[in-house]
Amino acid sequence: MLRYSTRHPTARIDLLILPEVSVPHAWATFITRWAREHQIGVVCGLEHRIDRSGNAWNELLAALPYRAPNGTKACVPVLRLKRHYSPYETFVLDNNSLTVADRPNKSLYQLIQWRGASFALYNCYELTSLVDRSLFKARVDFIVASEYNPDVSYFSNIVESAARDLHCFVVQVNSADFGDSRVVSPAPTEKQKNSPLRIKGGDNQTFLTMELPLKRLRDHQRLGYGLQKDSKEFKPTPPDFSPTQVLRRINLGNS
Repeated sequence: MLRYSTRHPTARIDLLILPEVSVPHAWATFITRWAREHQIGVVCGLEHRIDRSGNAWNELLAALPYRAPNGTKACVPVLRLKRHYSPYETFVLDNNSLTVADRPNKSLYQLIQWRGASFALYNCYELTSLVDRSLFKARVDFIVASEYNPDVSYFSNIVESAARDLHCFVVQVNSADFGDSRVVSPAPTEKQKNSPLRIKGGDNQTFLTMELPLKRLRDHQRLGYGLQKDSKEFKPTPPDFSPTQVLRRINLGNS
């Protein structure tokens, strides 16, 4: 990835996203240090951390670098415990004499505003909760779905629905074991079928890049239906889509 950035300096990457449970938990500090040094954000699922009581912690790490006013490189690590373990995940843990770590009753999802973008993170099975994925309607430019998920058809329907319900981009990153890593936009039906970025599995480790047109999405969301309806890039915004939240995102500046 660093070689790619060196060869293509104008295509520098802002955010690297990896699948659920893809990085050893012991690497969390290294990942944060790496993000700070190279000023590239990282979102990754950490492998289960087992505590002394046999609780298995499935956590998602976001390492978000920035430069302090004096120019010093810094990084904020955001670590969140998975809110909804899948039934199969719980089954596997139970059969290995492990338990699901205690989770807070109240949702603790974070709305992240970083480098002019507003986004939220979901850890695989969390995205199946209609209530949870509706929390950030109009508040985000994109959501990230970090997954280790064999049921790609089910999640394909969910991310396509989420892109339109929230009217945002959905960046789905799944393990190469199962594939269907993709970027989905709130586009008209025919355009959404042809995702601008999509990959189906593979044996080789690779990464794909895409620049999200956040300014064009925000500009579209500011318009009324009369000016939205003829767009070939985005669908009209759904009911109860708050223009106030759109202006707040615009005030973050261009990402």
